[in-house]
Amino acid sequence: MIAMSLTQSSPPPTESISSTLEDPQSPSRSWLRRLWGGTLVVVGYLLSPLCWWNDLIINLPLALGFGYLASRPFPDALVPMTGVGYWLTNVVGFVLMQQGAVTALKKDGAASSQSLRNGLITSTVYTVAIVVLIQFHVLELPDFLQGDLLASLDAVLPDWLMAWVSV
Repeated sequence: MIAMSLTQSSPPPTESISSTLEDPQSPSRSWLRRLWGGTLVVVGYLLSPLCWWNDLIINLPLALGFGYLASRPFPDALVPMTGVGYWLTNVVGFVLMQQGAVTALKKDGAASSQSLRNGLITSTVYTVAIVVLIQFHVLELPDFLQGDLLASLDAVLPDWLMAWVSV
């Protein structure tokens, strides 16, 4: 009788923990998924153009690093690749916000490949809209982005950074 009750006892704690993590409907799995999705939304917001202060602190250093790495094999590519890097940080921000929202709010455990496609489409539409607004002079570019950009950067950036960029 005692031996029978021992064999019918609950599973060991390690089995119950692993089954909880594998079960997409479990409360702890749902909480972790929402936390991960929220983290993606926050990181995406910080990279996106919706955050007004992020350019100087986050996006421009990342874009300059991207431009610097791309300019090592191609020395004339620093400025254009910095622009591409800046654009990529904004696109990645939008995509992360979209993916994070989908991850945090989805009900089932299935991954959605449509959300990545929708994020890329949204980012592309945003980019095209900004370019059209600039072309029709609804939005004006700042003075330091017009004309010779490297000379303008020399006037704006500190000397130690310009020495590092021109290496």
